[in-house]
Order: sequence, then C-alpha cells, then structure tokens
Amino acid sequence: MISEAELKRVLRSVDFSHPDSIKELDMENILKEMTLHIGSSDGELRDQLIYTSFYRFIERDYLSNQQLVYLLDTCMNKEHLFFGIGKKAYDSVFTRAFSSLVLAIALKRDRHRPFLPTEKVQQAFEACFLYLEGEEDTRGYVEGKGWAHSIAHGADFLVEVIHHPAFPEEFHKRALEMIKTSLLKEAVYCDDEEGRLLFAIEALIDRGMTDETLLEWTEDLVTAVNRHYLKKGYSLYVYRNVTNVSDFLRSYYFRMKWKGNGSDIMHFIDNVLEKWHNHQFN
Repeated sequence: MISEAELKRVLRSVDFSHPDSIKELDMENILKEMTLHIGSSDGELRDQLIYTSFYRFIERDYLSNQQLVYLLDTCMNKEHLFFGIGKKAYDSVFTRAFSSLVLAIALKRDRHRPFLPTEKVQQAFEACFLYLEGEEDTRGYVEGKGWAHSIAHGADFLVEVIHHPAFPEEFHKRALEMIKTSLLKEAVYCDDEEGRLLFAIEALIDRGMTDETLLEWTEDLVTAVNRHYLKKGYSLYVYRNVTNVSDFLRSYYFRMKWKGNGSDIMHFIDNVLEKWHNHQFN
C-alpha cells in the first residue's frame, strides 16, 4: 500500500487524453491502490483524483472486462459499500458513499457495453437496496473533508440500477420503498438529496411506472409522515420528516408539471402541502 501523497502524484500524472500512455500504467496496482484509498478523508484525493480517475478509466474504456468485474466486486464488499454501515459521523461514510458512485458508473458502462455476468448484475441491484436501507450517516458536505453526500450518491446508484435493462418490473415497488426509506431518515437534507432521489422517480417513469402506482406510493409516503406526527407530536424527528418530504413534494410537483403528466399526483401534493402549512397532519 502506497501513501496518499504518492497516490496523488501518480493520479495527477495520468494523461487521459493519450491512450498509449494509459497502456504503460500498471493498471492492476493502480486500481488496487485507488480502491484502498477510496474513502480517504482527503477530499482532493477522494473526489477530484480517485473518483474522477475511476470515471475516466471506465467511460473511456481503459479497463478490461476482468478489471471492471474486480472493481465491481471490490466496491460491493463489506470493506467498501458496507464498511461501518449504520454508524453516524464516522469517516467510514466516505468509503461507502464513493463506492456507491463507482458502482453507478460500472452499471452504466454495463448498460451501454455489457460486460457483467447476470449474477453480478443481480448482486449489484441487491447491494444498492441494502445500502440505501442501512445508511444512517446522511451528511452532505463535511467541513474540512469535502463531500460525503451518501444519500445523493446512493440515489445515483439507484438510478443506474433502475435504468439497467435487467432490472425486473417486480423490483419497481421495492425501488420506491428505498426512496421512501431515504426520505424518512432522521436528517434534514440541505444538499439536494431530494432532487437526486427524484431522478430515481423519473427513471421509474421511463421504465413504464404508471401514475396510479406513483400516486398510491405518494399517498403512502404522506401517510407515514402523518402517522409519525400523531404518534410523536411535532418532535425533532417529525420536523425533519416534514421538512424533507415537503421539499421533495415541491420538486416532485414541478417535475410532474414539466413532464406534462401526473395531474392527480399534482393535485394531491397541492392539498398536502396546504394542510401541512396549516399544521394539519391527518
């Protein structure tokens, strides 16, 4: 394992515009070091160098199928996507969040130029659901360390899962459940997490989800918030739920309007937001 300073030097020296220079790299070793340091608390190394390099290596087809499978397997394991899962305010969130981003890129690559065996694709789908369900460190930007953005990155992963041609229709409602779970975590989102979760809704619409199913899910989401209020009163947890879901519903309303569909959903959201504005939770 090399030092973070040495890995910075190596990645800064990579010339992605010249394929011949990429061929000269010890790619297996570089990938190993990048995955080892993927959760570095150094924001420049983690975000600007490691993640950006992963993106360029994959998008520009500089990795072999074997290397891509290695990357997928590594980022899905318990030392990456599930490293310290359930903990809050620990640096382990950086490992989880940035592993989920790399998995999103890998699935996108497989969608356009397939390389993954069927069982690996299914493992990635399951890993995405388990990750969003288990993630409790919901921080966006962490002062001094940069972006964690775990829920937003998990949402990006979910979008690629939904877009993948192997994603089965029977998982559509499970994807909606993961969006609901993410919105109802004990946090106030302030870094556009709800907007990234909405991209997953749009992906489901693109895959043929009906307005009727979405309206039923939206009603269920609102009912969950109302029940929390009736059970706990206007507690901090409920306040955060109301804030997150209200912000989500506002964005949801305008996405439906711009798409020219979902009139029943829009009408329902309109009524809910008016009630919540007047502190009516029933």
